[in-house]
Amino acid sequence: MIQGSCLCRSVSFKIYKETRKAVICHCTMCQKSNGEFSSYTKTKLSNFKLIQKLSLRWYYSSKDYRRGFCFKCGSSLFFQKIKDPIDIAISTGSLKKNISTIGHIYYQDKKNKLIIGKNLKKFKKSSNGFFDNHLIKIK
Repeated sequence: MIQGSCLCRSVSFKIYKETRKAVICHCTMCQKSNGEFSSYTKTKLSNFKLIQKLSLRWYYSSKDYRRGFCFKCGSSLFFQKIKDPIDIAISTGSLKKNISTIGHIYYQDKKNKLIIGKNLKKFKKSSNGFFDNHLIKIK
């Protein structure tokens, strides 16, 4: 099991069984919500459990997706499809365990000169699920 929480711990959760390796997103929405880029793992909803959600709020960032955050401390935590969600993306910074990074998406929108994982797979836009089978088994 992997535990995670926001900065003030008003939102906490656990991930069970397996989760995808981390993907770094450079899209303009992630730049604005997380400071230039985001790093997310993704797991099936059946492997995810919210333990505490006192200050969890959702921002509908587009017609298709919403972003979960803590309204008390401002931590950006989740990214999820609105219609028929089967999984949830979780900010790797909120986890108590390191998740290895597998690649980048929306790399064409990257702003800074910082190089993260020079040899990682890079997609100009969405990877269209390319990374979804790169899973980490959780003990």
